[in-house]
Amino acid sequence: MPNSSKTPLRPLTASASPIRKLGVMAKVATEGKVKTRLGNTIGFDKSAQIHQRFLDHLFKVFQHWGDERHWVVSPIESISQTAPQASSYWQIIDQGGGNLGDRMRRWFANHAFSHPALPRTHAILIGADCPLLSPAEMDQTDRLFRDCDLVLGPATDGGYYLIGLSVPADSPNENNPPNRATLPSRTILNTLWNDIPWSTDEVFDRTVAAAEAIGLRIGMLPVRSDVDTEEDLTALLHQIEHPVDNTDVSSDHIELARDIRRILSQPMI
Repeated sequence: MPNSSKTPLRPLTASASPIRKLGVMAKVATEGKVKTRLGNTIGFDKSAQIHQRFLDHLFKVFQHWGDERHWVVSPIESISQTAPQASSYWQIIDQGGGNLGDRMRRWFANHAFSHPALPRTHAILIGADCPLLSPAEMDQTDRLFRDCDLVLGPATDGGYYLIGLSVPADSPNENNPPNRATLPSRTILNTLWNDIPWSTDEVFDRTVAAAEAIGLRIGMLPVRSDVDTEEDLTALLHQIEHPVDNTDVSSDHIELARDIRRILSQPMI
C-alpha cells in the first residue's frame, strides 16, 4: 500500500534545494469509466486494462523521482486491497469533487505553496495519457523553474499533458527571496483553474493567456500526443516498435508495448 508519510523538514539555508512533488492524476481503472473513447472501438474491458498498464508503467518509471510522489486518484473508495496499485513509493491522495479544474486546483493548493520558512516547492502534475513521459522531462521541468513560475506540456488536442507550478510563498524569506512580485496564492489558483473550458481544444491557449495576464513566467515542454483513441494507441505502439533513427528503446517501453499487444489480442467480451 502507498504510505502517507510526509516529507521531513530540512535544515534551512539560503541555498536549500526545492522540494519536488510529482502527482499522477488518474482514475481507478474501472471498466466503462476510463478511456471510454478507446473503449468504444477496442472494448471497455481492454481499455481499462490498458489504463491500468499505463498507470503501472508510470508508477515504476517515476518511483524514485522527487521528494514526494502522489497518486491523485478518483474515486478513492474504489481502490481495493487486492487491485493493482502504486507501490510504497507513492502516497494516495483523493482528487475530491468538482470538475477537472477544481480537482487540479485542490492538489496544487495543498502541495504547491510552501510555508514561508521552507524551501520553494516544485509541484508537477501529469495524467496517465502520455505513458512515455520519463524522468528526463521532469528534470527538464525542474530546470525551467529556475526562470519560470509555470511550466506546461502542450498536447496536440489543445490541452496539456503536464502542468507545473513553482512560486514564492506569499511572504518572501531567505529561501524565497523578493526578486520579483509575489502574488497571493489564491490569485494564482483562481486564475489558472477557474473559467477554463475543460475538455476542449481551448484549454492550453486559455491557460497561457490567463497566466500571462497576472505576470507568471511560462516555460514550455515539447508538444506530445495523449492516448485517447485507437489511432493514438496505434501511433504509440509504432513509436516504441519503430523508433526514429534507430534510437535505443528502453526495456520498460518494450515491455509496455508487448503488454498492450497482449491485451489487444484478447477476444472481445
